[in-house]
Amino acid sequence: MLHKFLAKIESYPLTLIGWLTAFSAIIALRMLGENLLAGFQDVSLAFFIGSTLVAWLFFAFSYLIVLIFLVFWLKTELKKAANVLLWGFLLVIFPPIIDKIWCGQSFCWSFYAFDSLKGLLIRFLTFFGNNAAIGITYGVRVEVALAIVFMILYAYIKQKKTIRALLAGLFTYIILFVLGSFPSWLSYLYFLPKKSLFAVQSFDIAGLFLTPAGFFSISEPDFMNALNVKMNLIYAYLLVFVLIFFFWLYFRDKFWPVVKNIRWVQITIHAGLILTGAGLGAFYFPNNLNINVFSFFAISNLILAAIFAWLASVFLNDQVDLEIDKLTNAQRPLATGAVSSEDYRQLFWICFVFSLILAITVGAKFFLIIIVYQTIGWVYSAWPFRLKRFPFVASFFSALALALLFISGFILLADGQNITRFPHQVFWLLIIAFMISLPVKDLKDIEGDKADEVWTIPVLLGETWARFAIGLGIFVSYALSVLWLNAKILFFPAMILGALSFWILQTKKISPRRVHIFVFGFLFVYVLAIFFFIFYPVIKLHI
Repeated sequence: MLHKFLAKIESYPLTLIGWLTAFSAIIALRMLGENLLAGFQDVSLAFFIGSTLVAWLFFAFSYLIVLIFLVFWLKTELKKAANVLLWGFLLVIFPPIIDKIWCGQSFCWSFYAFDSLKGLLIRFLTFFGNNAAIGITYGVRVEVALAIVFMILYAYIKQKKTIRALLAGLFTYIILFVLGSFPSWLSYLYFLPKKSLFAVQSFDIAGLFLTPAGFFSISEPDFMNALNVKMNLIYAYLLVFVLIFFFWLYFRDKFWPVVKNIRWVQITIHAGLILTGAGLGAFYFPNNLNINVFSFFAISNLILAAIFAWLASVFLNDQVDLEIDKLTNAQRPLATGAVSSEDYRQLFWICFVFSLILAITVGAKFFLIIIVYQTIGWVYSAWPFRLKRFPFVASFFSALALALLFISGFILLADGQNITRFPHQVFWLLIIAFMISLPVKDLKDIEGDKADEVWTIPVLLGETWARFAIGLGIFVSYALSVLWLNAKILFFPAMILGALSFWILQTKKISPRRVHIFVFGFLFVYVLAIFFFIFYPVIKLHI
């Protein structure tokens, strides 16, 4: 019966969206039980969101780590292991219930294990130590014990080898122990340049994680929610790279076609906009340039949120534009059949969700900006609006989406995370510059866009006149930047790069598929010039 039950679980046709829904439902039940048993205490909205998010990220991170180990150790199919492990994760619902039964009205606080390296070794050998009221509580210990037993049984059923089954249980315990004491291990790495691993004590770890969270202009004084804020930043950041490794490991035949298709120039632009916006914010608010490890995670997560939002728009756009791509972009994975439409649909939702998760780890305002960006991406590409059919409207909304990313970098350092001191001339310069330059990417799609009645500038003017009009507009944008930024030092870089952009666009020897690389490459150089000539001298004084 056990064999049949496991076989039925293993054979379930699990999809990424199905996993995301089921996993999120499990975490929702866990958080509901936790809050219900605590009497639905009156807590701040920030704490409620932070604690729920940290639970989701922690268990998602744990799931992927254990799944990778499980597939490697048991040499089993990914989907089978993923299905069984998803059922096994129902265990996470029960620790709050067990703690309530065991502790009753007494204080019982489920928490990470904060300890020195020697203390953690003792805890490891004694199954988390002798204090089960604070830290790794009774409920968590029962959960871990059941997970180990579950893993041993599953390994034995799959391989019929007692030693390998027992080792599977041991390695599972090691993984869960490290995850249960994760802040301690992170602290060892953080303090490594300053002191020996063996010199780091529990108060050092508490000092790093249980003090008010402060990065750039954002501050969280509540020490409990500060831990949530800090761990959310770290888990989201690490989860991205574990997720990329996971897809590379198990979906390599689809991974590389997708990677080649994600428009790396645009990814560079998205990251550059946030960094440049942050540079402008540091120029206006140099006192908020408090650089620490959590500042690194904050700006990294914001950049990753923008990148994942862009990837979501790519997966959406390629599905809607499939017929166009068959004419003008036949090498794209959806057009070649290297990746199926269903895979693209799932990748869209995964990137959409992760962009929002990464954004909210930095703050609610950034979450809102990324939602607006995603909304613009939807109305731009998809029906019923499909604004890309209307040239000037499409360019405006595309420019607005990119300007919002620049603004998000600015408000990361602005007092109160607001835009009251954001210079309006910079906003309109961005809008005009992007409205003029973005049609460059449409030069390669003239045939397909015309067939699908998408009236881009190149379709309306033809390639020759479109190259001239776009090139002239880009040159004018460079000239305007000197006037609107009131920076005479930028005159020569602006004239040289503007002239080069115009010349590149008139040179037919450069393929329409490659011309945007040069145009945006020159723009990147100009942004660097702005940073080093204008922002850096002020920022340097406060570093």
